[in-house]
Amino acid sequence: MLPSLILSYIGLQSIRQEQNRQEELFVQQLENSLALAISRLEADVEDRLSNIINYLPVYNTMPGRIYFDQLRYAINNSPLIDDVFTLGMDYRVYYPRKYLDDRIVQQRLSPAVQVHFDQGVAFEARGMLEAAINQYNEGLKEPGSAFQTLTLMNGIARCQFKMDQLFDARMSFREIIDLDRGRFLGNEVPFVLLAYYQLADIELKLGLPVAAMDIKLDFYELLVENFHQLRFAQHYFYLSKIKEKIEKNLIIFSPAQTRRYLDINRRSRAAENELLFRDFFDNHILPVCRNFFQVHTESTKLEYIRLQVDEDHLIIAMKAVTDESHTKSIKGILLNEAEINNLLISILELHNKEDDTGIFLLNPSETSFKLTADEEDSYLITAGFLNTRDLFPGYSIGINLLDNPDLENIFRRTVRLYYSIFAAIIGVILFGTIFIFRDIYREQQFSRLKSSFISNVSHEIKTPITTIRVLAGNLAEGLIVQQERQNAYFRLINREAEKLSYLTENILDFSSMEARRKVYRKEFISLYDILQKVLRRFYLMHQKDEIVIHDTIPSNLPDVLASPDGIEQAVLNLLDNAAKYSGKSKSIWLSLKQNNKEAVISVLDKGIGIAKDEQQKIFEKFYRVNYTEQKTQGSGIGLSLVKEIALLHKGSIEIESEPGKGSKFSLIIPVNHV
Repeated sequence: MLPSLILSYIGLQSIRQEQNRQEELFVQQLENSLALAISRLEADVEDRLSNIINYLPVYNTMPGRIYFDQLRYAINNSPLIDDVFTLGMDYRVYYPRKYLDDRIVQQRLSPAVQVHFDQGVAFEARGMLEAAINQYNEGLKEPGSAFQTLTLMNGIARCQFKMDQLFDARMSFREIIDLDRGRFLGNEVPFVLLAYYQLADIELKLGLPVAAMDIKLDFYELLVENFHQLRFAQHYFYLSKIKEKIEKNLIIFSPAQTRRYLDINRRSRAAENELLFRDFFDNHILPVCRNFFQVHTESTKLEYIRLQVDEDHLIIAMKAVTDESHTKSIKGILLNEAEINNLLISILELHNKEDDTGIFLLNPSETSFKLTADEEDSYLITAGFLNTRDLFPGYSIGINLLDNPDLENIFRRTVRLYYSIFAAIIGVILFGTIFIFRDIYREQQFSRLKSSFISNVSHEIKTPITTIRVLAGNLAEGLIVQQERQNAYFRLINREAEKLSYLTENILDFSSMEARRKVYRKEFISLYDILQKVLRRFYLMHQKDEIVIHDTIPSNLPDVLASPDGIEQAVLNLLDNAAKYSGKSKSIWLSLKQNNKEAVISVLDKGIGIAKDEQQKIFEKFYRVNYTEQKTQGSGIGLSLVKEIALLHKGSIEIESEPGKGSKFSLIIPVNHV
């Protein structure tokens, strides 16, 4: 048998060598076709993305409102774009915008004007409004900047309003708005904000509600479109005030005002999204841009960067551009991965229609080369992307070699013979492979359970940590000043810390038991005291869950020899498990029975229960019952830990349960009395 196999193998090798020689020229031609196809595909994709980048406006080449509107239009009308960003080569961010960190004192009054202004303020404070207006007007006669003019005009308008000279005040406030021209001149508070706010009240006092509503909408639009000119507190204050005034009078809206109000609301939501994206951009994307262009200072081509943030994979396309004034800046887009893949597929389909080459896309999970006895299977030759590999990581394109009749004839002469000779050998290999894969499958199952455990534990740890961080942050920053609210925050922090402590104890004990390092120190203890301590911890952890525990715990039982930490941890796990699956009843029964031989601690709930075939599995490591009607969080080690604690005490854990009627867990511990 062995000589026959050897001779067959030698013969097949010579056949194979001849086949390979015939294939080489054919494969080389296909490889050239693939290289050309890759080049054309990448060029088409890059042209499409370059057109999008080039369409984005250049900062300072148009009015700000138009510039930001064009950016938002690009975001809303291209499915490829999730968001955009623009910045200068000094890494000053033009878009997305953010609130001002602080207002800079823009300008000071000239000495001569300062005298008139101070005298006007003094007269105004004493109620001598005419004299104050005269002083402000005298100041206007002095040459000065727009800031100086607006400062004096604001004083004049304010006095006119106080004197009920409403028509004059309206004219003065309108002049302030016209003179400001979107510059938001002023020191602490821009004069234009004060002008709009007062102007709306004047129109109402003049009995012109429709005109007043137009002013309010103008003010609302100004705040939405220019939030980056203001500090957060200023913007929030005036935006809240004006929206409150508008919403009180929605009933008098004209159809045109209604449409305008809805449009401003839409832009307001866009501004909120822009602020959220700015925080994300500053933390994750801006450092990447800075690091890249500090190294590639002369780069002018479209660059791609793939970035992972937590569990999200981001694709960034960016390019350094030069405007007509020879000023360089950076424009970038955050790409939608699903849509960019769809774009590649559509371009590939278009190429196949034009050339009929039979090229197709292979995703990262598919095999690049394969050859089997099944005539329907394909022998593939593939090529990966080059310039756009960051856009399509792991993707490649391939050609089905067996679609060609000449190559198919070459295969048919050798493949059938080859597999006939080695069929028996393959059968033996497959038989052994089955056993190997069975072991691998079991290992994978255990690995998945571990992964699920890590994921669940991470989530359970993250929740109390996040809560504690937020509460402690508010207290540390002095946002909570009332003693009663501070006490409430302290109680919440204590509750979340208790949850975290409970989870940490479970994990540490479980880890120690896994390594056979855990030793519980036994001493004579009162089970009554231990269970009372458990109840206090449980109620602290579940303050908001409205769970009621009906306990039957005799206080006059003798002390027993056991581990206080172990008993406490086991019972707390049983109560926590009952709380998760108690259903709508929110009631749990805890009881203690003790005689000369054993102590039985029982935890009963009237919840969803456990099926018979799963009642022993629940004590296995990482195992969790999959309830379709109720999703609960958990690590999958609680009941396993209870079982280990019981065994370390030479005891046991028993379960009585019926689906829909609840469960009863009994921790049985052999005891030695004092």
